[in-house]
Amino acid sequence: MTFRSLTASILLAGGLLLTFDTAARSDTAADEQTIRGLDQKWLGAVQAGDAAASAGFYAPDGSLLPAGGPIAQGTAAITAVWQGIFGMKNAKLTFTPTQVTVASAGDMAYEIGTYELSFDSDTGPAKDVGKYVVVWKKIGGDWKVATDIFNSDGAKK
Repeated sequence: MTFRSLTASILLAGGLLLTFDTAARSDTAADEQTIRGLDQKWLGAVQAGDAAASAGFYAPDGSLLPAGGPIAQGTAAITAVWQGIFGMKNAKLTFTPTQVTVASAGDMAYEIGTYELSFDSDTGPAKDVGKYVVVWKKIGGDWKVATDIFNSDGAKK
């Protein structure tokens, strides 16, 4: 093999590897937009007070780690947590993602954001603000919540 043919072979192999690597990577910008769209649908389910629809965004083996409560794992347990939130008198919950980061392989992502919860307590109106992290995973081509954790910055009156 001559030097020229060896060089050409190396360049060809390198180009093919680069092509395969690029093809294997996900379109992270599109995945981010998909997740942001799912957040909007999820927020709609939350604002409608629909616990089953809210739990439907989680993977079947997903986990919800609520502030001050035990881990809820699986659809039934997650639905029960959402029912508890929606069962508070005049409960209103909003959340806003501030960052969505998708892994280059396109199979996992995480989201960081803030939330605001208001409701009527036994002593009057209450308000809680805080932050959350949601870990998303792609299952069968669909993004589902693997883990959702939130914690308070402190209740406000």
